[in-house]
Amino acid sequence: MTGGDTVLLRPTGAMFSTVWLVVGFVEWCRVNHKNPVVDLRTVNALNHWSGSKQRNSWTEYFRQVSSASLTEALTSNSYEVFSGRPSIFPVLEYSVLREYRHAFRKTIRLSDRSQAFVNPWLEFLAEEGRVLGVHMRGTDMRVAKSHMAPPTSFQLFTMVDRALESGPFDSIFVASEDEKSLAAIHARYGKRVLTSDSFRTRSTMKLSRMESPVIQWPFVLGLQVIRDTWMLAHCDGLVSGHSNVSEHAQVIRGRPYAVNYQIRRPRVDVFGSSRPAIRVTNFLRELSVSRRIGPDFRIIDRSQL
Repeated sequence: MTGGDTVLLRPTGAMFSTVWLVVGFVEWCRVNHKNPVVDLRTVNALNHWSGSKQRNSWTEYFRQVSSASLTEALTSNSYEVFSGRPSIFPVLEYSVLREYRHAFRKTIRLSDRSQAFVNPWLEFLAEEGRVLGVHMRGTDMRVAKSHMAPPTSFQLFTMVDRALESGPFDSIFVASEDEKSLAAIHARYGKRVLTSDSFRTRSTMKLSRMESPVIQWPFVLGLQVIRDTWMLAHCDGLVSGHSNVSEHAQVIRGRPYAVNYQIRRPRVDVFGSSRPAIRVTNFLRELSVSRRIGPDFRIIDRSQL
């Protein structure tokens, strides 16, 4: 059923920035007595179905957010399109908000396809004892202007060491699309490091913007990031910087981690937004202020919260 109060959301971003957007959009619709529908058939997000037959990529990953029909709305041309970004929830540190957690649980449910993709990996993870989850951002996030700088290897290793001391943890599950970061943590912690079969790169280009001969490349990447986020949520501890993945892992978990160390840094473009300027800034920060606790290495301890 659809009607004049149907509003479509057509997000075009990455997976969990889209999830954040959908949660806020549905809450906006609730407050304004509208019928929300996510439409990723008319537009493509970064992760999308690219087959010959058009599909709503959102409902390939998640269930639709209401009983309203996208097909009926498009056929009847009886809808509005939501524009802008909902302001109901903040874009940072929203995982600690009870209101966001509640809205997420009401709104976001995995599709049967996604659930079938995730379940075996959660079963695998459950066999590894007490697991410390680590989310290592890299690739494009190292040079993405207006974004928070990802933690350096030094910072992550410092907090992983602290987490292991307060453990005990049997294994370390690493979620990362950065091949260099994964190699570095594996070199330090050896056989304790576990990971999934997600694709990775040594480039500073976002994986979903690359070309690949892998069938349904953008779509498969979406399944992988959903799977890895749900796996982080099922770990016993977490070490990460800020990201929509790590924020949603904390939301999905629904209860405190035994150990939860969040690393926060200023934006990558504090002294210029060009890529050369960001690279120089990263190099100088890496050798100086990022190696001591302070504005460029701030720790939020959410353990047992």
